[in-house]
Amino acid sequence: MIFKSSYISNQLSVRLLFVSACFILLNTCSGGGGGSSLTPQEFCDSLVGNVYSTAEGDATVDATQLVAATADNPEYCNVQGTMPPSLGFEIKLPTDWNERLLAIGGGGFDGAIPQPAGYLLNENYVTVASDGGHTANGVDENWALDDEKLNDYAYRASHKVLLVAKKLIKKRYKQNALFSYYEGCSNGGREALIQAQRYPEDYNGIIARAPAFNFTWMMMAGNQNYQQIFSSAATQLSTAKIATLSDAVLDACDDLDNVADGIISNYAACSFDPSTLLCPGADADTCLTQDQIDTVNKLSGIYRLQDSTPYYIGWPSGGESDPLGWVYWIMDVNEGHSEYSKRFIQYFLQLGESYDPMDFVPDDNLPMILNRSALIDASSTDYSEFRALGNKLILWHGTNDWAISFFSTANYYNEIVAAAGGQANADEFVEFFPAPGVQHCFGGAGPDFVDLVSPLREWTENGTAPSAQDLFLLKFNFDTLSIENSRPLCKYPEYPEYNGVGDVTLFTSYSCVE
Repeated sequence: MIFKSSYISNQLSVRLLFVSACFILLNTCSGGGGGSSLTPQEFCDSLVGNVYSTAEGDATVDATQLVAATADNPEYCNVQGTMPPSLGFEIKLPTDWNERLLAIGGGGFDGAIPQPAGYLLNENYVTVASDGGHTANGVDENWALDDEKLNDYAYRASHKVLLVAKKLIKKRYKQNALFSYYEGCSNGGREALIQAQRYPEDYNGIIARAPAFNFTWMMMAGNQNYQQIFSSAATQLSTAKIATLSDAVLDACDDLDNVADGIISNYAACSFDPSTLLCPGADADTCLTQDQIDTVNKLSGIYRLQDSTPYYIGWPSGGESDPLGWVYWIMDVNEGHSEYSKRFIQYFLQLGESYDPMDFVPDDNLPMILNRSALIDASSTDYSEFRALGNKLILWHGTNDWAISFFSTANYYNEIVAAAGGQANADEFVEFFPAPGVQHCFGGAGPDFVDLVSPLREWTENGTAPSAQDLFLLKFNFDTLSIENSRPLCKYPEYPEYNGVGDVTLFTSYSCVE
């Protein structure tokens, strides 16, 4: 995911722990694999110091630990290793294997190894993850000045580590994985799409949540937001004014799905004009000045180069006042768009640590921007090889995501459909699911959790598309440790509309409509 705030990271950890506990009773894992003649402890210990040669270089196992089974998770051997120049990885080998591999995408600029949710561990996948090719301190991105490290981050890391995982699987279980899957959100979603586009034979099924597929141009848009907002105090919105904006958006769009519940589900019909909030006289918390309205319009508009060439689509209205909305992503000069675009310009575009992004003009730096876009972005719409292999792709995105525009992913999906030759062809290998009211990867007013790995597996292995599996989203209350509400998971361009009868918190009271 594309964040660095310790608060957000801690919140995600808590959510995954609770979700894991909720899904223990749903475990339907199947044991498999002939396995080694050694005991699990002996095998795990025997891996330390081993070097595995692959087509992408040698991998060294630096440390292992046999993690004992608990009430939440089964026993597994945790393998930690490295590959040149500085790629760190972690592979978990369950004692009772389900004969499948699941890779986990990273977040932001990577630099740390992500952990799989406990409920996935409980289903006995071999799980694979990496740090993207470097260790980062969350302050600078000096590693991006090294071409080899940048290449690992851009496209190679997941592929390189998969080759190692395959060797360890063959050594541990005396067979290959029957199926391999990949799931990631944000930058992890970009990494997921990179696998489908550049290494179509690596994974049978891929989940890309809130994918930062056009990473480079998204950073350009983020810097435009930074310049718009922080060039003058007059263009900034206080927390009180953000609440005023958010309330006005809800007043205009909340009940378009037949129920006013704080969730804008019918996002396509939401048409909000911020000029209706223009202060009639003196400035106040209950209205916006023209400069502040210009800021709102900036974020909802089309981002263009000086010759009017569009390069990024703006954000839909909704969720501005969420804790993970504008306060973090838009209005914090040291976080969100400001911080990420700053480090991208300074290090990825090699303009230097002392360079002031307030002075940045994309048109003056197009050669390097285009170079980085070709290297990092996963914006290709050609999935012909991936599709020909019978592989499957799920896209998912929260409509209130203020890190990565939901509209951007929706447009990208439409382009994939066109490139595939129409909806029927696209439906063979890709489906897109919006999550109304959800912020970046999680959070927001809308229900934000759905296990997509299981439906991807059903689609890949048995042919039933996720849209035919009656899936639904859950919203957990982490104060009461209970389920707060739920909605059906609707395939784009459908959205969940309240039927007019029934409990408004239950997904059974809604239907997916266009």
